[in-house]
Amino acid sequence: MSEASKADAERDLDAAWEEVRSVVESFSDDEVLKAGVVNDWSVKDLLGHMAFWSGKAATDLNLAAAGRFTEIEVPGGESQVAEWNAREAAARQDKSLDAVRREWADSFQAAKAALAATSEETLDVDVRGWTMFVRFAEDTYRHYREHAEQIQAWQRPMDTAHA
Repeated sequence: MSEASKADAERDLDAAWEEVRSVVESFSDDEVLKAGVVNDWSVKDLLGHMAFWSGKAATDLNLAAAGRFTEIEVPGGESQVAEWNAREAAARQDKSLDAVRREWADSFQAAKAALAATSEETLDVDVRGWTMFVRFAEDTYRHYREHAEQIQAWQRPMDTAHA
């Protein structure tokens, strides 16, 4: 693998998960449900969003490991990413916080298991412009870090309001 080793990816996945999990667990349920973290999304909405993309990363790696690269669905640009994000947010809107938290945690475990089961050769395969490694990293640990930073930035004004 040119960008990093599989072991590096596994360590990065675990570290990013612990970071975002720790940030999320620092909030009360009421705070997790409060809109405005990213646009009008709450932390709960972000959990569902991350669950979708992590679950997709796991599914994509499993398809790749089976040699079924043509079945990997790739968004055709930012507008399609936005459509997928809106669709997935709407699909989780009426789910309970506990159900979304479980889905989020389960999607991490599925991604971790898929990565462990995928060969470095498969991670090197290019699928429509990105290697499977890059696709996985973007949909999991890089994504976790992005949203952990956004949640922390949103939390800072609340911290000063409570002081």
